[in-house]
Amino acid sequence: MTRPRLRALMLSTLAVASLGATAALANPAADKCAASLSPEGQLMHKTVAPHVKADSDIEKLMRSHLRGLVMGGKLKLKTAEANGQAVGRCLNLLKG
Repeated sequence: MTRPRLRALMLSTLAVASLGATAALANPAADKCAASLSPEGQLMHKTVAPHVKADSDIEKLMRSHLRGLVMGGKLKLKTAEANGQAVGRCLNLLKG
């Protein structure tokens, strides 16, 4: 492999690794908020949080990702509704 190609490969590998590290950085406010949720709320948060981006519509994300938990019997609809606002506030903190 030529030196320029090796350099390009190394740079692209570092770029991908740094993106992963950035995504893994902790958000103390969001972590504290999530820790204060009920066990069901924490499940909801854990399910949706990996999909939150800066421009995400939290309500749509919650509906799409939590529907499966409700339909699968892992979460009751009334419980999801009761925890929805608190979980949504915590998820909004992830948007930065």
